[in-house]
Amino acid sequence: MSQDTAEVITKIRNVSSIKSDERANDNTSVIFNFGVNLEEAERKEDSVKLNFQMIMDTEPAIAKFIVEGSTTLIGSSQTIEHMLSPDPETNVPYVFMRIYQQVYAVIFMLAGTIEVPYPSPALLKRAHVRRAFSNEIQA
Repeated sequence: MSQDTAEVITKIRNVSSIKSDERANDNTSVIFNFGVNLEEAERKEDSVKLNFQMIMDTEPAIAKFIVEGSTTLIGSSQTIEHMLSPDPETNVPYVFMRIYQQVYAVIFMLAGTIEVPYPSPALLKRAHVRRAFSNEIQA
């Protein structure tokens, strides 16, 4: 494995979706809010395991999605630290975007299943950390 590439292995343990307004459908106009909690669970010389919980809900409150799992970063200590560091433009850790790529597919499928609006795949292009020293992300 190259020194500048980290292998990112994401495992989803639990997913849930709630539709709180039965009148809503995939054409209902909503704004998506997204929160994430990332916690370091284990660190070794060449890897770090993170547990995560992501919550996406809508305004108005018609749907909520919760995805929980873990991600393991494997690579050099420098590469791992880079992946855990925040992107200077968004203040969101680089590893989060890799996790979100897999979680998005699950949320997209759940949205179709409960017939609510689909979130945009570009949702996190304007992501930022809501509060200093928090791993909670809003898009």
